[in-house]
Amino acid sequence: MSAPATEQPLRRVCVWLGEHLIIDHLSDPAKATWFEYAIQRRHAGLRVTNEPAEAEQ
Repeated sequence: MSAPATEQPLRRVCVWLGEHLIIDHLSDPAKATWFEYAIQRRHAGLRVTNEPAEAEQ
């Protein structure tokens, strides 16, 4: 079953402590942006990335 055409691609938000991945969050773009912002406010010293999620095969 394929996804509806109106569905937006998922985003992957990762939170890093140095070189160690400590959070890997997958959600729609709006929620991913909110999550990224919330983590950056709460944990200013951590690196946060927000990238397109790769298609699972």
